[in-house]
Amino acid sequence: MPITEIREKGARPAWKPTVFFLVLAYSIAWILWLPLVLGPQGLHLTKYDASLPFWVSLGTIGPLIASFFATRYEKGRWAMPSRFLPTMQLRSWFNLLPGPAITTFAFVILPYMYCIAPGHKLIPLRFLAPLLAIWPNIFGGPLEEEFGWRGFLLPRLSARIGNIWATLLVGVLWATWHLPLMLTHAWGPFWYFLPMVMALAVFASLSYYATGGSILGPILVHYVFNTCSTMLNTAFLGQPRYRHRDINETILVCMIGIALLMIAATRGKLGQSCSDQAITP
Repeated sequence: MPITEIREKGARPAWKPTVFFLVLAYSIAWILWLPLVLGPQGLHLTKYDASLPFWVSLGTIGPLIASFFATRYEKGRWAMPSRFLPTMQLRSWFNLLPGPAITTFAFVILPYMYCIAPGHKLIPLRFLAPLLAIWPNIFGGPLEEEFGWRGFLLPRLSARIGNIWATLLVGVLWATWHLPLMLTHAWGPFWYFLPMVMALAVFASLSYYATGGSILGPILVHYVFNTCSTMLNTAFLGQPRYRHRDINETILVCMIGIALLMIAATRGKLGQSCSDQAITP
């Protein structure tokens, strides 16, 4: 049943398109990542030394392709999985900003303020400079993945299990989708990566709902997150730091803490329910 008919008929979206999306998103990415996983950077089963940035980026088209094919399967026609731009309300366009700002605050500003030595806590404005490298950071993740995770999967799960549970489930699925890359050491250990991605999923969902179901909102959150490590390194240049404080653990605690605050502040809704807003343009 088309998603656009959910509000009119009071029905829930069928599971089959969602399952179809997940199978396709995982399959495409995991197949494309095989050269990395089997090569010298992974399991050492082949001698082909695949380019890590290229093959990682190539695999991210899985959710993008899957979102359009799953929408085609669901609706019987080609269509966007969700609206790309915010609604015409001016407030929806302003709501593109809080998600990236919260992500930057949780990943960069708070850890910096905690780890830097007393007397040197004023974060230099140069930490924002990496955001200017738009094209390298927006491809290979934000632009490809968000059509699937937030554009297709989130609203359909939300219509069944509510915004918060859908958000957390998407976070788990999103993190698990990266599992082959753990074998290439391209990402950190899964115990660290999973809660980090689940916290980020909360910020992305907030941006999705606050903009009226816009894919652009989560894309910007994902883009800023991809840049956060570079922003933090830039902020730390020339600054004294407490060596006994683990910056990675600090970042994780800050991300989880802010995510929990956002859940509490929105009373677990993270925005409008799927029945209150149109999911498709």
